[in-house]
Order: sequence, then C-alpha cells, then structure tokens
Amino acid sequence: MAQKTKNSKGYSKEALTKIIRQLREKIDIYMTMPAEDIKLAISNGNRKIGRVMNVSLPPLFSCGNCDGCKHFCYDIKACLQYENVRNARARNLAILTLDRGLYFRLIDNAISRRRKNKYFRWHVAGDIVDIDYLDNMVQIAARHPDWIFWTYTKMYWIVNSWIDQNGPLPENLHIMFSEWKGMPIINPHNMPVFGVIMPGEETPNTFLCPGNCDICKQAGRGCIAGETTYNHLH
Repeated sequence: MAQKTKNSKGYSKEALTKIIRQLREKIDIYMTMPAEDIKLAISNGNRKIGRVMNVSLPPLFSCGNCDGCKHFCYDIKACLQYENVRNARARNLAILTLDRGLYFRLIDNAISRRRKNKYFRWHVAGDIVDIDYLDNMVQIAARHPDWIFWTYTKMYWIVNSWIDQNGPLPENLHIMFSEWKGMPIINPHNMPVFGVIMPGEETPNTFLCPGNCDICKQAGRGCIAGETTYNHLH
C-alpha cells in the first residue's frame, strides 16, 4: 500500500514541499540570531553509524545535486518525523551562513577535545557546498592526522576542482563519490564510490556495507578505508 509521504516512486511532491517549508521556517528563525548564540549540533553517533562524531546540514538546502536522490533521502524522513532533527540541521546551516569561520572552529574544537574513537563523518545529511567548504574540511583533516574523516558527495566537480588545483587529499580524508542510478559520475581522479543497490538489482562484486560503521572501524574496511562500497536502498 502506498504511504502518504513515500511510495515505490519515493517521496510525494507534497511531502517534499512540506519539509522544504518546515526547514525554511527553522532556518529563518536562526538566521535572525547572532551566530555565536546558536549551538552547533554535533552528534557523537547513533545506532547505524556507531560511535562516530558527525555534523550535518539540511537536506535539499545544502545538496546541490540531489534531483534524483531527494525522492528517497533517508534524512528527509527524519526531518519530517522529528522537530529536533529539523532544528539541528537548521542551526548548523545558520551558523555556516552567518559565520563560516566560527562553524569550522567549533567543529575543530570539538574534535580537539575528543580523546578516543577518533572518527569523524561529514554530512550524515547535507553535502559539500563549495570549494572553500572542502578546503576547510581538508585543513581540519591535516590538523588531526590521527583521526579518520570521511564523507559522501554528489558534488563531484567540487572535489575534482580541488584536486586539480591542490593535488591529492590528505590520506586520512576519504571522500566517496555517491552514485545514483541514472546520474553520471565524472571521476578523473578515480575516487572511491559509494553506490546504492536498488530493489531487484544484483549485488556488485565489491564490498557490501554491513550497516554499522563500528564494524568497518574494527575491520579497517569500507568507507573508513576509502574503499568502494555498496549498500541496499534504505
């Protein structure tokens, strides 16, 4: 039976319109405040990604290449269901917009205070917004060589441009090019890929996501190791 917000074709137009309105209302509220008065939302992990510090931005608002995947985005479901998730995403985008330097300093400070489980995932929700944002990610990785950082992106041209201009990324920053059916990937630097296995498709002969980042941390496999990985649509 088709659901009100999501069916076999993904989220309905009404559901997407609703979450855009809800997120915009939250973002507009925080944008009226001084950046230093807004609390940056940094999570220490969850059941799926394990004990991994992470930061997120609002889906749709920070994703510059999501026309295909927005209809199946897992974080849109979370934003539709939970006001605290909408608040967290909106706060982070407001700080980034109002004071980009503060945004990255707060992330850097949080990383510096942590003494164990030195793993950081950029963007459980959201994406790399521009080349300066990526440059800040690179700088943080370089300042914390004992940490492992990773993220998934469909903003391929930003990563390609950064590498063209600056050379290889730090060895502890793994950027996975996120694959979506029907969306061409321009990948001249042979970046690792994270792909989605759609219902009815055969599993590629490559590493299959076990569904919890702690497993890969222990095994040194998958995204944490910068290894092409696939996962079933969820």
